[in-house]
Amino acid sequence: PRLAPNLAAFVNTDENTPRDLATMEEWAIACGVQKADCFQLTSEDGLDVGVMTTQDIPVESPVLFVPRDMILSSSQALHEIGRVDAAEELFGRLGAVDHLPHFYLFLKILTEYEMGDQSQYYPWLNSLPRYYSNGASMTHFCCSECLPPLVGKLAMNERVKFIQFFRALKYANFLSDATKNNRSLAKWAFAVVYTRCFEYGNGDVRIVPMADMFNHGTET
Repeated sequence: PRLAPNLAAFVNTDENTPRDLATMEEWAIACGVQKADCFQLTSEDGLDVGVMTTQDIPVESPVLFVPRDMILSSSQALHEIGRVDAAEELFGRLGAVDHLPHFYLFLKILTEYEMGDQSQYYPWLNSLPRYYSNGASMTHFCCSECLPPLVGKLAMNERVKFIQFFRALKYANFLSDATKNNRSLAKWAFAVVYTRCFEYGNGDVRIVPMADMFNHGTET
């Protein structure tokens, strides 16, 4: 079994850990991200972060450019990691093969997490939320008893999906046992994927650092 690496610095996924947005912005600019002069990350509580412009701009004006090599892609993750046959067989038996692109992106997040501050994505990972209130974060009781029926069903479906991901995680032999057995870490990585990714086409799922902040609205 692989042991957890000895990291000089790593992302603290405790839900009370503050988000380091300033370092992420410096990293993004160093990587070639270009922002309109009026582009600004904003937050009222330090937890939820959104994008706003500090002045009115014309419709369809470009506000952000992110280089291709910064984008996280499920197809690229599959290429880097290699096919995890046992996990794919499990998803096949569960009738959940459509979740595989998200699963490989989930593995990519965990791989970068294990690299600590040696990962090129460390500043971005360290800027992400730690607290999520999605279905995967809820108990069976919350999903079935505390929510309206339709919302509860959707939350339960997401909770089941996470359980499938966590079961399949044991087949990722390139990850340490400490990572594969860390349920709270897996929930965090799962939430990162499902709250920030989008389908690009041809079965590819992507996350675009910095642009992912557009997922969170701001009042104007």
